[in-house]
Amino acid sequence: MKLLTLLVPISLFCAPVENPAAPRLIEEGFWIPETSPINIRAGYEGDFVADARLEQFHESDGRVDSYKQESNCGTFTINIKDRVDVYTVLGSSRTCADWRFATDDIAHRAQVETLYDFIWGLGARGILYETCNATLGIGGRYEQCQYDNLWLTIDGVVQRIAGTFLHWREWQVDVDFSYRIDIFVPYIGIKYSNVRAKIGDFDMPISDDGEGINQFKNRTPVGVFIGCSLSSGKYFMLNIEGRLVDEEAVTISGDFRF
Repeated sequence: MKLLTLLVPISLFCAPVENPAAPRLIEEGFWIPETSPINIRAGYEGDFVADARLEQFHESDGRVDSYKQESNCGTFTINIKDRVDVYTVLGSSRTCADWRFATDDIAHRAQVETLYDFIWGLGARGILYETCNATLGIGGRYEQCQYDNLWLTIDGVVQRIAGTFLHWREWQVDVDFSYRIDIFVPYIGIKYSNVRAKIGDFDMPISDDGEGINQFKNRTPVGVFIGCSLSSGKYFMLNIEGRLVDEEAVTISGDFRF
């Protein structure tokens, strides 16, 4: 409960990681027997990024002042022998960002917001070692989304957006540790991620080089995450996770085992 209390301020602050013990947390499902080497889970994942902490590169220099992203997805997981999860993430996402650039020694500020668009991802996690209530795991994940822009303003003036886009993608790997305390399974870990966003095909300059294109990447590739899962071992589990250092984000998710 103390850990859950600590997570509250974190949420006020890129891709989710989730518990390294997840392959073993739900031991009994609705229909598939426990003795089966393969079982299936389905669930929900809500990921809310308050600031992805990006910077401009190639066409411009300098920080992206803010980059926010909201995703609501369904998840489908194939579990192998309660040790390995292979999963897919499918859902809807939107983002908004603002940054500064200069043309002809004149500073400008751009702000963009996208529509909700289809996001997809693939990932896997596995248990490397476990003893008593402790688990050491690894994982990896890839996600991407092609957004249509809802609006763009430069210095507060609305610009034409027909035919423009914002393409975002991220891959990451992680190592983490969890410890079971009755129905609570807190965990902590470290991850390395690579984030890229490209916004483009505007009729007006949105970067230092005077082009209608700009690109962003994460300023810090290494981040820390902390979370806690809740499960009695039957049918369902709930998870909350906060991520910091490389980004400020929180994820809420849940799974049913069939």
